[in-house]
Amino acid sequence: MFPRCFAYWLRLLVLLTITSFPVFADHSVLLIHSYHSEHGWTRFLKQGFDEALSMDEDTQIHHEYLDAKRYPGGEYRQVFLDYLKQKYRLLDLEVIVVSDDPAFNLIKQHRADFFPEVPLVYLGINKVDQAVIDTPGMTGVFENRDLTQTAIDISRISGSDRLVVVSDSSSTGRANLSKILQAQEADGGPSELIVFEDLRDDEVIKSFSEVDSHVPVFLIGQLVASERNNALISWNGGVELLYKWIPNPLFTIAITTIDHGAVGAHELSGVEHAKQASGLINRILHGDPVDSIEPITLVESIWYFDALKLGTHRLNVDKLPGDVVLLNQEPSFYQKYRLMVWLVSTVFVVAVVVIILLIEIIRRGNRNRKILVENEHRYRDLALAGANIFWETSIDNRFSYISGDTRQPFGLTVDSILGKTFSELVKGRSSVDFPLRRLEHHLAHHSAFHHLLFKVRFDENDLRIYTLVGKPVFNSSREYKGFRGITKEITQEYLLSEKVAYQANFDSLTGLFNRNFFNEKLADYVNQQFNEGDHAFVCFLDLDRFKLVNDTVGHLIGDAMLAEVATVIKGCVTDADVLGRLGGDEFGLLQIGKDAKQAMACCELIVKRVGDYKFQWQQRHFDVGVSIGMVQVSSQLNETELLSKADLSCYKAKERGREQVYLADPDNDELYNDQLQMGYIANIGQALQQGKFYLAKQVIVPLQERGAGQARCEILLRYRDEHGTEVSPAVFVPAAEKHGVIKLIDKWVLKSVFENYFNFFPDGNTVVSINLSGISLTNEDLVEEVRDLLAQSGVNPANICFEITETAAISHISKALSFIGQMKKLGIRFALDDFGSGTSSFGYLKQLPVDYLKIDGSLVRNIVTEPSDRAIVESIHAIARLMNMQTTAEFVENQEIEAILREIGVDYAQGYGLGRPEPCVAQAK
Repeated sequence: MFPRCFAYWLRLLVLLTITSFPVFADHSVLLIHSYHSEHGWTRFLKQGFDEALSMDEDTQIHHEYLDAKRYPGGEYRQVFLDYLKQKYRLLDLEVIVVSDDPAFNLIKQHRADFFPEVPLVYLGINKVDQAVIDTPGMTGVFENRDLTQTAIDISRISGSDRLVVVSDSSSTGRANLSKILQAQEADGGPSELIVFEDLRDDEVIKSFSEVDSHVPVFLIGQLVASERNNALISWNGGVELLYKWIPNPLFTIAITTIDHGAVGAHELSGVEHAKQASGLINRILHGDPVDSIEPITLVESIWYFDALKLGTHRLNVDKLPGDVVLLNQEPSFYQKYRLMVWLVSTVFVVAVVVIILLIEIIRRGNRNRKILVENEHRYRDLALAGANIFWETSIDNRFSYISGDTRQPFGLTVDSILGKTFSELVKGRSSVDFPLRRLEHHLAHHSAFHHLLFKVRFDENDLRIYTLVGKPVFNSSREYKGFRGITKEITQEYLLSEKVAYQANFDSLTGLFNRNFFNEKLADYVNQQFNEGDHAFVCFLDLDRFKLVNDTVGHLIGDAMLAEVATVIKGCVTDADVLGRLGGDEFGLLQIGKDAKQAMACCELIVKRVGDYKFQWQQRHFDVGVSIGMVQVSSQLNETELLSKADLSCYKAKERGREQVYLADPDNDELYNDQLQMGYIANIGQALQQGKFYLAKQVIVPLQERGAGQARCEILLRYRDEHGTEVSPAVFVPAAEKHGVIKLIDKWVLKSVFENYFNFFPDGNTVVSINLSGISLTNEDLVEEVRDLLAQSGVNPANICFEITETAAISHISKALSFIGQMKKLGIRFALDDFGSGTSSFGYLKQLPVDYLKIDGSLVRNIVTEPSDRAIVESIHAIARLMNMQTTAEFVENQEIEAILREIGVDYAQGYGLGRPEPCVAQAK
C-alpha cells in the first residue's frame, strides 16, 4: 500500500509543479529580480525568500528576471514590462516585490499603469532616499552598506594609503563607488583612489602595469569579457582572472569569491536581506496596511577573511576589524574531535526522529487520500489561471466533460464536441495546424503532455496560438479512466517570446545575424554539417574609409550609411549563405556549396557594388570600400580558427591596396607569419625592452639654394622579429594602431631620438623629422613629455619637426590644433605628411598651421609620364607658397623626377633615388 500511495502523491506533485499558477495558493506574490537567475546576488535573494515564505503553504512566489546587466536598453525593458502585464493580468496579486535599483526604477516609473493598487515591497536599493520612504503604497529594506567604512578597513589592514577600485557602469556599481569616494575625506581612509570602470579582461595587465603589488584592490563590479561581445564576467570568474594576472591582495563584497582568490569579503548576506523583506511581506499578507510598515534603512555587513591568504600577503591579523570570520584556519585538536563525539551521541536520536517523521508522513498521506473526492481532483488539476477550456475524456479518449469557449479553437458548441475525439475535431480542417500524431502517442501510452502548441487561422491577418496540457486519470486501483486537461490561448505570449528571440539573435541596426548568432551558425556548420570534400568558404569583410565618415558627420549618419551598405552586401549573397554583422564596420559571411571560383566571384561582386554605392547626406556624397579575406572551410580548423584566418586574410587585402579580395592559400605560410607578427605587437612592451625595434634615417635633399646649408633627414622605425627577420612597418604599424599600442611606440621613438640626438648627429644642427600617430595627438600628457625631453637633452627645438598625416589631423582636428599650437610655442616645426591622399586636403589646410607639406608619393611617382599628376603637384606647391609653407616631395626615385620637381620649385625631395634608409648609429664627433 505504501509504494502505491507514494507514487500517487509523486505524480500529483509533478503536475502541480509544471502548471503556471498553482490553484491551491491563497496568496500570490510577484518577485521581480534586476539580474539574471544565475547571478550570485539573485540566487542568494531567491534562497532567502524561498526559505522564509515556503513555510506558508498558502503563499506562492512567482520569480521574474529583468537581466539588467546584459540587456540595459530601454526597448528591452518595455518589452519585459508588457510581458509581465500580459502574463499576470488574470492573477490576483497581493504583493509585488522588486529587488535592486534597475527593477525598482522601472516599476516605480510605470507605477500608475502596472498594478497600481498592489502594495510594493523593495529591497537591495543602494541609496536611502527620503522621497522613496515617503511614497505611499510601498515599503522595503534599503541595501545601505557602509562601503566608506569598508574602504577604511582595507586601508588599515593593508597599511597602504592607495586603493584600486574595480567597478562597472551599472547603477549599483556607481552607487557603491560614490560611497567609496567618501573614504578619501574620512579619517584613516586612503589618500589616493585609482578607479577602473568596466575593466576588460584583455586590459587587466596593462591597467595594473604601473600599480605596486602591495596596493590593495577592492572589486565592487564585474569585469567585461572582450571575446564574448563584451558580456559581463561573473564575480567569481572576475576574481579568478585578477588573482591569476596580478599579485595584489583582492577584497570584494561577496563571500563566494574567497574560494577564487580573494583575501577578504565584506558581505551583506543576500539570504538575510531577503528574509528581512519577507518579514514585511508577511505583515502585508496578514492584513497590516503597507503605509503603516516602516522601511528598514540600515543593514550590517560581515567581514570574512581567508587566513592562508592573509599570511601570503603578509597582512597583520591584529589590524582586522573586531567582528570578523576567519576561514581556512587549521583546526585545533579539540575542534577536530568534538564533531565526532557529537555525531556519536546524536546518531541514535536522529534515527528515532526520522522513524517518527516517516510514520507521521505515512499516517497523514493515508488520511488525506481517504478524504479526497472527485471535485477536489478536478479543482486542483483544472482551475488554472487564464485557461480558456477545461476538458475530460473517457477511457476511449472521447470528450466526457468540457467547459469554456469552445467556438474559438474548434468552431463547435460544447454539446457538439461531447462524445468526439481530438482526431474527429481537427482532421479535415485546413485552417488548423495540430500536432495530432504527438497527442495520439501520449493518449495511447497514458503519459502526461505539456504545452502542445497548435495554430488556428481565422482569416489572412488573424492567426491564434493555443496550448494543450493534459494528464491521465487513474482510480484508486490504478485503473485508467481517461484524460483531464486544459486548452488556453497564448497568442500574445508566443509572439512576445518570438520577438525576444529575434532581438537576441539579430543585429538591430542592419537586421543581419549578430556576432553571437553568426558564430553559432558557423560552429554548427563546421561541427555538424560539413563533410570533407564539401565546398564552403568563410569570409571576413571590413569597410574601408568608414571611420572618416563617422568622424566627419557623426555616428548617427554613419549608422544610416552602415545599414544601407549592409543591404547592398545582402543583395550579393544567396539564401544558402550565412551573413552577419560582427561589430562596428565588420561583417562575416559563410558561403556554402560554392567552389573557389564561385565564392571569389561573389566577393568581387560585393567589392564592386559597395565601391559603386554612394551615400548622400545634406548635398554631400560619401563612399566607402570593402576589403575581404577568404579562407576555405577545412576539417583541420575549428570555427574560431577559420574566422581568425579570414580576419588575417582581410588584413592582407588591405595591405595590397584595399578594396580587394584575398583568398588564403592553405599551403602558404604567409598568414601564419602575419599572425606571429601580430603576436609580437600584442607584446609590444617586451619587444621594446628586448631591442627588437631600432631607428633608421633617410636623407631629405634640398632642391633649391634657399634650403642648402643645413642637413635634414626623416627618422624611420624598423622592427626585427626573434629570428632577425625585418618586418615591414606597413604590417606592424596598422596592427599597433588597431590594438592601441602605437602610443608606446611613439614614446619610445621620441625618447630614443632626443636622448641619442648628439650621438646620431654630432654636428648638433641636423633637422630631424619624427612621425607621430593620430592617437598620440589625443594624448594630453605628450606635451609635458616633450617639454621634459627638450630640457633634459638640450636639443634645439628648431631642429625638431613632427610629421602628422593628413588623415590623422582631420580625424582629431581640435586636439591636433591644440597640440600643434603648444609645440610651435616651444619652437618645434610641423610637416603634414602624405598630403593629397585624403578627401578634404584643401578644406582643412587653412586650419592647420604647419610649416611643410609633404606631397604624397602617389602623385610624384608618375610625374614624368602623367601630366595630370604634375598639374596637381604644381597646384599644391603654389598653394603652399601662398600660405608661407615649404614643400617636400616623396618617392623621388630617379633624376628625371628630381629635375621636374626643381623646375616646379619644390623645396625638398626624399626617395630611393636620393638616398636609401640606413640605421641610426653613434658617430664620432
